[in-house]
Amino acid sequence: MQIDVLFQSWMQAIEVPFLTHLSEFVAIITEPWLLLLLSFIIGVNLYFLKSKKQGVFFFLMILLTGILIKVLKAIFQRARPLESLILESGYSFPSGHATMAMVFFGLVGYLFVKKKHLYGIILSILLVGFTRAYLGAHWLTDVLGGYVLGGIILVLGILIYRKIK
Repeated sequence: MQIDVLFQSWMQAIEVPFLTHLSEFVAIITEPWLLLLLSFIIGVNLYFLKSKKQGVFFFLMILLTGILIKVLKAIFQRARPLESLILESGYSFPSGHATMAMVFFGLVGYLFVKKKHLYGIILSILLVGFTRAYLGAHWLTDVLGGYVLGGIILVLGILIYRKIK
């Protein structure tokens, strides 16, 4: 898509070492497998310390999101950008980092954060998507698709959780 190429060109034009290092750090700490591990730890803690339903809900939401990402990547089979600052394997659409960030941080915001502090959650989600495009790991539309997918999963999950709560 033309917008993807234009956006990637803009990302390459703003490339600076500090932003590259920051983006690499964000990419590492928001790896989908790491967010899955964190969700397991959070889920176990919630299960034993607060609410069994909340603990199971938190972990299953992230687990099911990870599975859905894998399925959709296999269906779409979209190639990653050729010019990138990091080496990534696998397909590009939807962005697993962006999808997982939307669901993981969205759940954290829903379950634990007061409304007046949600700006940090929103900033975290946006930062993940920006870094994926900045590093050239994804096209802009991969990130946007990940946000949409993550938003749908998050809203549906919260609606289901409210019904069974």
